[in-house]
Amino acid sequence: MKTFIVAAIIGLMTFGSAVELVLSRHQSRRLFVELQDLHEARQALDQEWGQLLLEQATWGTELRVEQISHDKLGMVVPSPKQIVELQ
Repeated sequence: MKTFIVAAIIGLMTFGSAVELVLSRHQSRRLFVELQDLHEARQALDQEWGQLLLEQATWGTELRVEQISHDKLGMVVPSPKQIVELQ
């Protein structure tokens, strides 16, 4: 009877260990998939960031600002006679 109890306890412990192993591997795979998704999201955000930096550099060039000021606001470069220096 005593050996049956010991064998039953060992069997239950083995079964519990196997279940824990399966659960652990499942969680590991789930976390790996989540990590891969996060890597893809980071890569997409890095790409978007690069595009935004390029767009910012394009919109902020002096030539573009000068064109907009001339076309939309009617601004012109003053002649040397129109320039007044303040002291």
